[in-house]
Amino acid sequence: MSDPSTASPNHYQVLGVPYDAGRPEITRAYRLRMKAIHPDRKRPDQRALADEQAKRLNVAYTTLSNPAKRSAYDRTIRADLVQDQVMNRYVGGFYPAGGGSGDPFAQELKREQTEGERRERALADRSAFVTLLTAFGAIFLFVLVLLLLWSGAEALLHAVR
Repeated sequence: MSDPSTASPNHYQVLGVPYDAGRPEITRAYRLRMKAIHPDRKRPDQRALADEQAKRLNVAYTTLSNPAKRSAYDRTIRADLVQDQVMNRYVGGFYPAGGGSGDPFAQELKREQTEGERRERALADRSAFVTLLTAFGAIFLFVLVLLLLWSGAEALLHAVR
């Protein structure tokens, strides 16, 4: 029997909710979908399929309703997106040419950033810029000191001759 967590690639699509859905919206979607596909409401010949769908719904709801699990799952989705983009750019990928960003689900993954996330991103960008500037400045100074030492040593050698 297959693992329900791997049977569906995207918990948000299983529940039919957007990526920025809140807990009440997730709960509402879970209850509506479970009510529609519950195995006890199906004929005996359809129960096996309904049972698999119910397992997927349960895994999706359990993951998305728990903030820690949801955060980890969102990081996994982002990691998969980055991996797909790298594969698309350097290996040719699995998406058709001219498909925009290369990922047909990329627009679904985007959501409006909160004010705190925007501030954190701006702070991280500034920090990265300062780090790069400091690193390049240190390398420049190191090369400059080496050139000065080399020219001083060369001047001493010419003076000794």
